[in-house]
Formats: sequence, C-alpha cells, structure tokens
Amino acid sequence: MEYAKKFQPRLENIYKIGELPLSNNPIEQVIRLSTLVRKNSLFARSVDGAKASAIFYSLVQTAKLNGLDIFKYFNYIFSLLEKRENVKVGAYLPWNSKVKEICTK
Repeated sequence: MEYAKKFQPRLENIYKIGELPLSNNPIEQVIRLSTLVRKNSLFARSVDGAKASAIFYSLVQTAKLNGLDIFKYFNYIFSLLEKRENVKVGAYLPWNSKVKEICTK
C-alpha cells in the first residue's frame, strides 16, 4: 500500500493530462542506440575517436528524429564542406529549412 500511495500523484496526472503516455517505452527505444554508443565508446582507441563517434551518432539520431534521409543529409553536409564556404553552423543542422527541403525522405 505504501508503494501505491507513493506513486498516486503520477497516476492522477494520467487522468488530468490526457496526452500523457502510459509508458516511457518509446523514449527508451529512442535513447537505446545512444546508450549502446556510450558503452562501445569505452573501447575506442582514443578520446578523439570516441568524441567523433559520439558526434556522428548524435547527427544520425537527430536527422532521424527530424524525418531526414540520412544518406542525403550527409551528402548535403559534405558538399557544403567541400565548397569551403564560410557557412554558419545553423546551415548544417537538421532542422534548418533548406536542409529539410533537400534531405526529407
């Protein structure tokens, strides 16, 4: 009973806020890959290699969450880098309108 009383406010919120999900499984599935990456980064040969992997996987997951085709997204980023133009970081981010226009699935 004490356990049930402890979580009573959470249960009441489910009824107060209709959009509140009953489980956090979808969120856990989204962060699962980043947890695996963190675990695998322990075996990276260098700190810089671990950082590079973390950046890469972060970009991949962010692109997925923004509905982008990952292959198109990386092609676009690398084409900008090849031109060596002085482009602000915002031009590379997945939620940029031009990026979405070019790289949407």
